[in-house]
Amino acid sequence: DTKTREAVSDLQILHERVIHTFIVSQDFRTFAHTHHEDFFPLTPQDIAAAQFHFPYTFPQAGTYLIASEFTHKDRSWVKQFTVNAVGSNQGQPGEVIADLVRTKAFGQYQVSLTTSPDPPVVGHDAELVLHLTRGGTPVSDLCLHLGTEVHMASWRLDGAHFGHQHTYTPAMAKMMAMMSDHTSNPNHMAKMMVQLMRGPAQQAYWGPTLPVHHVFPDAGVYKLFFECAPGGKPIVMDFMIRVEEYSEGKDTTVHSIVPPSMPTEGSSS
Repeated sequence: DTKTREAVSDLQILHERVIHTFIVSQDFRTFAHTHHEDFFPLTPQDIAAAQFHFPYTFPQAGTYLIASEFTHKDRSWVKQFTVNAVGSNQGQPGEVIADLVRTKAFGQYQVSLTTSPDPPVVGHDAELVLHLTRGGTPVSDLCLHLGTEVHMASWRLDGAHFGHQHTYTPAMAKMMAMMSDHTSNPNHMAKMMVQLMRGPAQQAYWGPTLPVHHVFPDAGVYKLFFECAPGGKPIVMDFMIRVEEYSEGKDTTVHSIVPPSMPTEGSSS
């Protein structure tokens, strides 16, 4: 705590972990989403000291971007770092070239990405939807992964504007509708969103589509990493999208696949 200089011993668990750490190489060729609890038991001493640790092997020498996200008093925080890994296997970072292909193969999975609006617009909500098939058959066996059906980590290609989002559920859609109707204080709504994500995980999607919502803060090309677990086995999928500045008359409407009243199998939202 910057005021008391004391360790923050009451961090909250969000999506089954105390701190979520994302590590990406500057050229976006390597990506990791890791946590203390993936390797070591979380002890009372760790929590009291607010000290968390995990191993990571940098695949080659070079510059890496690190973003750590944690939650305290129903507010999520992100702290970002840049690390230069040294070694004899120094790679050439090279130019990061925009690859805006929206359908890709990841192992046995064929995955497509759509957005609404298309393209996303700076400062306006956008819905990003993944559609997964396996051997030509729509995936229907998605499992929860760290308390949600999908995690998305994003950076602009210059390394700026890190973002971390999760599945956009009917319960979240209902809360967003309340916000748009100005029926609740935004700070209160933000706390409600955190509390919703801290609650027991309830699966809303088994496939083949997975929606995520995000507001991009600035124009440019963004790298997106998605993590989900079809058949219970986590996979990582990556895409790039271009985000445009707002201009008069530009359509910013989100045609969501998740209306607030959408019925979901196995849930009662």
